[in-house]
Amino acid sequence: MPQTSQTAHASPPDQKDRGAAQSAFESLLAAIVAGTYPPGEKLPPERDLARELGASRPTLREALRRLGAWQLIEARRGSGLVVRPRREWSVEVLPAYLRHGGAPGEPKPIRVLADALVLRRSMVYEIISLVSERIPAGGTAAARSAARQAWARRHDGAAYAAADFEVTRGLVEAADFLPALWLLNRLSSVFEELSRSFSDFIAPPEDYLETHDRLFAAIEAGDPGAALAIARAHFEAHDRRLLASAESPG
Repeated sequence: MPQTSQTAHASPPDQKDRGAAQSAFESLLAAIVAGTYPPGEKLPPERDLARELGASRPTLREALRRLGAWQLIEARRGSGLVVRPRREWSVEVLPAYLRHGGAPGEPKPIRVLADALVLRRSMVYEIISLVSERIPAGGTAAARSAARQAWARRHDGAAYAAADFEVTRGLVEAADFLPALWLLNRLSSVFEELSRSFSDFIAPPEDYLETHDRLFAAIEAGDPGAALAIARAHFEAHDRRLLASAESPG
């Protein structure tokens, strides 16, 4: 009997492997940020981890490779795989920490979220100060388009946040500020995952488009002081609302 139908509906082996590796990675990531394996502790031997996770050894090794790329674990001679100090972890860990972190003695996730928002504001303010002197008249077209897309998607928190992120990226690209653009590219996956986690709390204010039109006008006028004042008022109010919603029970 022909087997084409079965083959057509079966997942390719590499897709299955990627899914299994992702599952093992997420399980180990959660265990590390939750403090099940605290910094300095040795992970169980591969054989035991594979059995515990229901994963093959190659699948487990791919998960461990990704943990190493995020600077969560390292191989030490005579000790095997050890969890690295928290100070060495990569920023990609942030969404997982907000979901699973907060072990006794560790910063609470809501505090880490507040710190992440402070860091984002500082970065955006510095970018706006710099690009305001480099973007010519008409140079904010891509950022304006992203702002309108964000507003159109305002009822879907994750989609809105993704488009809103493109506003900053559009300004940076218009200014040919390449180091900042590459940094934003690295951070985009982190913000995307954060926006999915907090999609229920993310919503633009009613004056979102008006505020951004004023921001873009100040930037094209080469007025960093005015642009920064507009950005500060917008982001600080936005982040206060997000934190208040995230802290509210239920």
